[in-house]
Amino acid sequence: MSRVRLPKSRRLPLLPAVPLKWRKYLALVDFGFITAGELDTEIRRYRRGELHRLVDDIRSDIRRERRQGCRSLYVVKLVPADLPGQLPNFRLEDSCELKQLLRFLDAHGEENYIEAWYCRTPVDSDVFSVGGRIIFAANNAGRMQIVEQLWRGSPRLLESYSDDFAFPYVRASRHSWGWPYSIEHIHLPRMSPLNRSQLRSEFGYSMRHIEQEREKIEAFCAFLDSFSFKAYSLEYKIVGAQIKVIDWDTPHDKQVLGKL
Repeated sequence: MSRVRLPKSRRLPLLPAVPLKWRKYLALVDFGFITAGELDTEIRRYRRGELHRLVDDIRSDIRRERRQGCRSLYVVKLVPADLPGQLPNFRLEDSCELKQLLRFLDAHGEENYIEAWYCRTPVDSDVFSVGGRIIFAANNAGRMQIVEQLWRGSPRLLESYSDDFAFPYVRASRHSWGWPYSIEHIHLPRMSPLNRSQLRSEFGYSMRHIEQEREKIEAFCAFLDSFSFKAYSLEYKIVGAQIKVIDWDTPHDKQVLGKL
């Protein structure tokens, strides 16, 4: 396999094109889930001609974390100008996976993307780290909430859930705000460090953090409700005691962005 050969250039914080996916993240800024500064810090953006710099920066981050005795999950996304979601992505945790990342970039070399991004999430065994999504689905009383959560992984992995899922997983639902959650399914992989009791306890801890964001979530949901979607979702992650809403999805994201 030949390495992607691209000219080196200085990484710029401001890029001439604004991908729809970035506009989705800016909506989270508008509704107070994250600041513009935090967004710029958490998502590292590179022009298509800077893939070599992206790989080198991830390598440096992994080496630094190894010296510090910590570990993160890195997610690399290839970002077209006009797609708000379902982007090609690659996940890695160790420098030995960088060759696979290069193969991933090479395999997508003919595709029409304008930027590549990466973000990272701590997954150390001694740090509380979960990711999930809340689906708000229309019912007779308004919108019920369906939560899917996994431990030490990207929320996007929820789309590939199966009986041999490699991560602890919980699915629960409730009628609306203020109602208790009913846990409907628990999955523990064979080598899970958690038992069912611990999983339930940590899920409860996570949902209490969700309640802390209720005011902001309700404001955003009220905006999305104006489009009369049958369902939409918010993605979140909780690391330590900090919760962040990190993404959202609707049946027609472009329509929503047109109103922002």
